Amino acid sequence: MGAQGAGKGTQAGRVAPRLGLTHLATGDLFRAAIAAGTDLGKRVKGILDAGELVPDDVTVELVEEKLDELKAARTEGTTGGGALFDGFPRTRAQAEALDRVLAARGEELTAVIAIEVPLEKLVERLAGRRVCASCGTSYHVEFNPPRETGVCDRCGGALVQRHDDTPGPIRKRLGLYLDQTAPLLADYRKRGLLVEVNGDQPIETVTDAIIDAVAQVHAAA
Repeated sequence: MGAQGAGKGTQAGRVAPRLGLTHLATGDLFRAAIAAGTDLGKRVKGILDAGELVPDDVTVELVEEKLDELKAARTEGTTGGGALFDGFPRTRAQAEALDRVLAARGEELTAVIAIEVPLEKLVERLAGRRVCASCGTSYHVEFNPPRETGVCDRCGGALVQRHDDTPGPIRKRLGLYLDQTAPLLADYRKRGLLVEVNGDQPIETVTDAIIDAVAQVHAAA
């Protein structure tokens, strides 16, 4: 967990394979469902095309669908690990729904990592972000540039700056995070699940700190 620009996606992509987990980001789930043309994917596409936020119940339904796939894969022996949620849950309603979904499977959250970065650093990071218009892969003009300027390494698509990746909209989004998501951290702290990691460090250092934090929570449990 962490504010926009804290590095959740970057770190989840590095941490998940080291811990033998499946990286679950709701944005990726949205795109996969749309590409597959499922009924749920069509609902998500209609919502996004209308410029609206995907409702909590639809987001949770997508997460639940993916968890079902992972459980089936574990049963078949094709995967043995759990899941690493990237930026989910974002609201108390999502958090409560996730707890219910996991409890119904006899599973539970085992650690919550909060990546902390100063506000001005977040604004700087987000203003330099570029996103592939085709596949959604994220880059940064300074910290994570593509091999060829303006071109996605993964699919060759054009890199664009999102309209909301400018200082004014960025501060508004960070304000929403503080209002909606930050209170969840207090809940997870009370449950003994939360460890805060300094995200204003080199990427490799943050990765190692997250690995250590997960081990710390598991040891305490």
